[in-house]
Amino acid sequence: MKFIGIDLAWSYGNNTAISVLSLGEDKKSAYLDDYAKMVSSDEEILDTVEMHTVKGVCVSIDAPLIVKNRSGARPVDKEVTARFRKFYAGAHPCNLNRFGGKVRGIELIRKLKRLGLRHNPYIPVSKRRKVTSIIIEVYPHPAQVVLFGLTKRILYKRGNSEIKRQGLLVLRNSITEHLIHLEPNLKMNSKLQELCTTNIQCMRGKNLKSYEDTQDSLLCAYTGFYHWYWGEEKSDVIGNLRTGYLVTPGSR
Repeated sequence: MKFIGIDLAWSYGNNTAISVLSLGEDKKSAYLDDYAKMVSSDEEILDTVEMHTVKGVCVSIDAPLIVKNRSGARPVDKEVTARFRKFYAGAHPCNLNRFGGKVRGIELIRKLKRLGLRHNPYIPVSKRRKVTSIIIEVYPHPAQVVLFGLTKRILYKRGNSEIKRQGLLVLRNSITEHLIHLEPNLKMNSKLQELCTTNIQCMRGKNLKSYEDTQDSLLCAYTGFYHWYWGEEKSDVIGNLRTGYLVTPGSR
């Protein structure tokens, strides 16, 4: 079983980061199999996913996958913001007008379905270990709040390069300090160590953005692993398949 995290660029002009986790033999852990695949086209994304679908895959995408409203915000965006505003982890408002009527996530879903994947975040507890080849929408900001026990999400998206670097250092330290101890856990291996010890002090511009996106894609992949492992017992599906939803580790 593989867990693929995709930090999908909303525009085709920007790169998308992909991380891949592989399920451990104990079924309670996963390890970083591959990361830092910076791609731009849907075809490259599909090639990466197809490569890992043999024994089942959970593809977790940080991008709107269901958008029906012409303007304003989706109901799920409002609900996530209401829950996580105090943690500075509210959702970005998504609507069709913002995307010019063509949402990249929706287009990607259609293509992924041709590979045999199902778009369905609802995993009954009785079937959670048998569910394979699914697609879910996730959002790293609420996930980090819950997984790391934060009172305020880690800030690394805005500001100058120095502010972003400081935030990314906190983020990667939190990943190695928390995710290796949770159930299910992320195993420390050479690839995770390499990713989380990369010297970023001289990074700026596109290089720094690529590193940021890679960290987000890793959180997406782990969120998918967490959801597959716990199902709706400890993972929340906020919203619905009609107007839009998000999967996040349970905040209860």
